[in-house]
Amino acid sequence: MNRRMLVNIGLLGLLLVVLLALPYFGVSNFVLGLASTILIAAVLASSVNFLGGDGGMVSLGHGAIAAASAYAVGWASRQGLDSTTQVLLALGVTLVVSFIYGLLSMRTSGIYFLMVTLAVGMLIYGLAFRLSSVTGGENGISGIAAPGDLHEEWIYYYFVLGIFVLTTAALWVVSNSPFGASLRGLRDSESRMRSLGYNVAQYKLGAFMISGTVAGIAGLLAVWHINFVSPSSAGVERSVLLVVMVILGGIGTLLGPLIGASIVVLVENVLSSYVDRWPTALGLIFILVILFARAGVAGSVPKVLAKLRGRGPSAAPPGDRSSSKGAPAPERNHTP
Repeated sequence: MNRRMLVNIGLLGLLLVVLLALPYFGVSNFVLGLASTILIAAVLASSVNFLGGDGGMVSLGHGAIAAASAYAVGWASRQGLDSTTQVLLALGVTLVVSFIYGLLSMRTSGIYFLMVTLAVGMLIYGLAFRLSSVTGGENGISGIAAPGDLHEEWIYYYFVLGIFVLTTAALWVVSNSPFGASLRGLRDSESRMRSLGYNVAQYKLGAFMISGTVAGIAGLLAVWHINFVSPSSAGVERSVLLVVMVILGGIGTLLGPLIGASIVVLVENVLSSYVDRWPTALGLIFILVILFARAGVAGSVPKVLAKLRGRGPSAAPPGDRSSSKGAPAPERNHTP
């Protein structure tokens, strides 16, 4: 285990301790609710991050997958079904929708993959309006209560935090498995992987099923948190914001979704109280990250720190070759 890995583990442990201790800092329910919103958005963004970072497939339809899961919970709640049935129905709908997404997009790549996911997402958005007997139409479904003691803000915060840790760990394991390595191979060169005998379409479908399942879990958490779901949850704006989160945090990084979700949620829910044109402020932040931190915040900070360490007093001055080799240059023998 190298030094960099130890530092990363230490930072992750410190972050987890801070998140666990947050309710004990005496914060208000509003702050806890905002923290839960950030964690839920991070879970949803991590599904996009996994698909785009490892598979090179950027999706504009994950907001609709989360909305389909939320609608399933809302419909089950309106029918008086228990929480276990709500969860099972949400997961079932998520798997079906994810399979449809994957089936339609598994033979595409690049901009074509993006457009297919956008089209299916718009289809779900339209169905949310048309199937008013199930979805409530434009009014949506309200009064969706979280089960048990999860209505308590601090209890729900810990519940969401646990789901965030589990999903992040699960995606990390998948990413570092042979399946994840194969996905990165497909991202780099589909033709080469196909010539090696890999079933490219099958791998893409599997990746979308995994990613879609995580998105469905996020939709379940979101609807229990805000107790409401409407067609706007399936709109393309939600999916675009997810891509913005991933880019801001750093695509393919472990903590990128959490960092990006924190930026977007804080701008949307806090800065909007002081600035009417908060989308403009978010756009400026996005442009600055693209210009000066192309790898995202999580991807660029380690590079900046490495450069700063390289310029420290222990660094060798330009032209000093002896110090760069770690030993003084040997003296020449002038004996004739």
